[in-house]
Amino acid sequence: MKTNAYQGDVVQLFFKHVAPAIVAVMISGIYVVTDGMFVGHYLAKEGLAAVAIAYPLFMILPGLGLMLGIGGGALISINRGAKDTDKCSKILSTTLLLILVFSMLGFLLLYLFSDQLLMLQSKEQLVLAMGSEYLSVYRNGALWVVASTVLTLLIRNDDSPNIAMWIMVLGALLNIVLNYVFMGLLSSGIAGAGYASITAMVIVCLCCVAYYFSSFCSAGLRLSKLQFEMKLARNIILTGSSVLVMYLYSGFVIAIHNRLFAEYGNTTSLGAFSIVGYLMALYYMLAEGVANGVQPLFSYFYGQKYNVQNKQLVVFSLLVVVSLGLIYHLLLNVFSNDFIYMFNSEAEIVEKAQIGLLYHVSAMFLEGFIVIASVYFAAIQRGGVALIIALSNMLVQLPLLYLLPKIWGEFGIWVALPVSNVVLILFIAPLLYRAVVGQGALSSAKKEFVNGSLNAR
Repeated sequence: MKTNAYQGDVVQLFFKHVAPAIVAVMISGIYVVTDGMFVGHYLAKEGLAAVAIAYPLFMILPGLGLMLGIGGGALISINRGAKDTDKCSKILSTTLLLILVFSMLGFLLLYLFSDQLLMLQSKEQLVLAMGSEYLSVYRNGALWVVASTVLTLLIRNDDSPNIAMWIMVLGALLNIVLNYVFMGLLSSGIAGAGYASITAMVIVCLCCVAYYFSSFCSAGLRLSKLQFEMKLARNIILTGSSVLVMYLYSGFVIAIHNRLFAEYGNTTSLGAFSIVGYLMALYYMLAEGVANGVQPLFSYFYGQKYNVQNKQLVVFSLLVVVSLGLIYHLLLNVFSNDFIYMFNSEAEIVEKAQIGLLYHVSAMFLEGFIVIASVYFAAIQRGGVALIIALSNMLVQLPLLYLLPKIWGEFGIWVALPVSNVVLILFIAPLLYRAVVGQGALSSAKKEFVNGSLNAR
C-alpha cells in the first residue's frame, strides 16, 4: 500500500494535482476538438453542423462517466483522509461495476431517442443523416466512453495524477493519428471521426485496467475482491449527480441553441456556432481540469477536517480559473481568425464565428467559477447543493433563450449565455461564501495566502 501525498504546502499540492489534471482533461478534449477539425476540413459546414447537433446527445455518455468518477472518487478521497482503506476498496469495486449499468443505460437512451432529438435541432436532411451516422458510432461504443471517463478519474483519486495524465495523452495522440487514417486515408466520412475516438478510448481503458491490477493501485484490486454494495452505489450516484445534471443541462442548452440558430439563421449559423462551441470547450476543459485536480484535495481535507486548507484552496482555485477565462477570451478575440481557420475558412462562417467569439464567450470566465463551486459541494458530500446550482443554471438561461431571440433575432442567441452567467453568479457567489468562508474567514485566507503562509497543518 503506497502512502498518500496530500500533505504539505497548499499551493504546491494545487499544482501537483491540477497540472496533470488539466493536461489530462485538455488531452481528452482533443478527442472532440480533433473530430471537429477533421470534419470541418473534410466535410465543410454540413459536417460541422452535423457534429453540432450530435454533440448534445453524445454528452450523455461522458456525463454518466463523470457522475461515477467524481462520485466514486470523492468518496474514495474522503475515506483516504479518514484512513479507511477497506472502505476505499469497496467504493472502487462498486464504482467499477456501476460502469456496466450506466453504459448500458446510455446506450439505450441514445438508441431509443437519438433520431427524434436530432430532428428537433435541424431540418436539413444531409445534416441529419450525417449527425445520425456520427452519433451511432459513439452509441455503440458507449461502454468505452463511460469507462474511459470513470477510470482515469479514479486513478487520479488514487493519488496517481501523472499516470492518469499519461494514459490520456496516449489516447489523444492515437485519436489524432486515427482520425487521419479513417477520414483522410480510408475516406470513412463522418463515421471515421467516431471510429477514431472509440478505438483510442478502448486503448485508454485497457491501460487503466492494467493499472488497477498492478502494484501502483492503493486498493490492491483483485477479481476476488469485486463486490457491489447498494448503499455505496446510492452515495456514489448522489455525490456525482450534480455533475451529470450539469452535463445534461449543457447538452440541452446546446441543443436549444442549435434549434434557434436553425430557426433564426441557417446551416452557416449552425456551423459557426459549432466552431465557437469547440473553442469555448477548451476553456471548459481548463476549468474542469482545475476542478478535477482539486476535487481529491477538497475531499481529503474535508475527511481530515482541514478546514483552513480547504478555504485557501477554494480561493486559489477561483483566482486561477477566473484569470484563465479572462486571458483566453482576450486571445480568442485578438487572434480570432487563426482560431477559426483551424476548423473552417469559409468567409460567411468566419464572420458569424467572430460575432460569437466577441459576445457569446464574454462571460465565459464565470463558468469556471460555477464549475469550481459545484465540484466543491460534490467533493464534501453536499451533492444536493451542487444539484441546485446545476438546476438554477437551467432556470436562468432558458427564459433568456426564449425572450432574447424574439427581441434581437440571431444576436439574441449569442448573448443569452453571458447574461445568464452574470445573473447566476449573483446567486452562487454568496452561497459559496457562506459554505466555505463563513464569518470573515475569506479575508483571513487571502491574508495568509499573500503572506505565504499556506502550509498544511
